[in-house]
Amino acid sequence: MKSGSETTGIVLAGGKSSRMGFEKGLAEIQGKKMIEWVIQALQPVCQHLIVISNTNVYDYLGIPVYSDIYTDTGPLGGIYTGLKHSITSSNLMLACDMPFISSQVLQQLLLEAAGYEIVVPSIHGQWHPLCAHYNKQINIKVEELITTKVWKMQEAIRRFHFKEWPADKAGFDARFFANINTFAELQQIQK
Repeated sequence: MKSGSETTGIVLAGGKSSRMGFEKGLAEIQGKKMIEWVIQALQPVCQHLIVISNTNVYDYLGIPVYSDIYTDTGPLGGIYTGLKHSITSSNLMLACDMPFISSQVLQQLLLEAAGYEIVVPSIHGQWHPLCAHYNKQINIKVEELITTKVWKMQEAIRRFHFKEWPADKAGFDARFFANINTFAELQQIQK
């Protein structure tokens, strides 16, 4: 699958950030907010960008921000909202707290996407569903999963025609997929 005009980058920033204590997408690493690192990685491979957040703190980015359509449903609610607002069939979905993700990883993820509804990268068998490719056509089924309270990501993904992409076997290590969930993790990285 080619990149560019065919793909929307969707940044999920709608979590409660309870373990961080503040809006984690705004946490700084090397002089840049985490969400800005994610957007920087998406820009070379996506023509369209949107943010899913239940707050207006990301309005400064100058890209569309949408609130969750379904609240308190975990990441699946954000995925649904992102796909609902996307104008492309190809979508790269990323959490806002993955500052080390790279355009090279995302480009390879796009190449793996042909013929699948979802492509989930894995490192040593651990899935990363919040750094994955989702086809817009799955959105009706995603909504059905939400309304029937199937909110666990792996359980939901297994109901689609999906592919696990072993990113570690393609030369990408776990650092690319690291997400920063706590203030202690943030402090460790800032050292």
